[in-house]
Amino acid sequence: MKKRIVSITACAVLTTSLVCVSFAQTQQEPPAASVQGNVPAQSQASQAMLPAVHALVLSMTENDLTFNPEDPQFLWTSLYYMLGLYGEYDQRAELTDESLILPTEVIQDYAAALYPDVSALPEIPAPISERITYQSANDSYYLARGDAGLAEITVQSITTQSNGSEFMVGDLTYVVDGSALVSFEATLVPSDSMFGYVLTDLTISE
Repeated sequence: MKKRIVSITACAVLTTSLVCVSFAQTQQEPPAASVQGNVPAQSQASQAMLPAVHALVLSMTENDLTFNPEDPQFLWTSLYYMLGLYGEYDQRAELTDESLILPTEVIQDYAAALYPDVSALPEIPAPISERITYQSANDSYYLARGDAGLAEITVQSITTQSNGSEFMVGDLTYVVDGSALVSFEATLVPSDSMFGYVLTDLTISE
């Protein structure tokens, strides 16, 4: 299954920057849930958090990761996926032929959707540091650009829990035929952030 996922998505970390087509949208039109830099906190969790869930499911699947926000390798791998998938649609992004340039505030906004506590991001670990680097001169991060992939998120259900959190169930699917590659369960908690929620747990299964 893992070999199939890698070949289908064609966007494994450290070989491309994961600028993937998602949620049955075209490459020219960003997903409605990812109008970055202006995501209303009152958006439904199933819409506002699709970029974060998509990035986390894909990064965990392709890299054999389990949810562990305290691990710098996990943190930067999943954040790198989210930035590669959706960063170019942010109003604050700058694109060159080779790089996607994002100010530090963008990195922090996206990280706040993925991890419960990101008061200070740790140093970027190798080998991810080969694909994303920090430049102090303009306080920005540079990501290598890559090709599009063919995996999207399909939400099966989302339920509001008694504590106010949202429980999302769905699949990572192959856009060509709609087949499920892996299934996931995610817990989303309301937060005072750009996306309006934070992922506090996510598990995947084949």
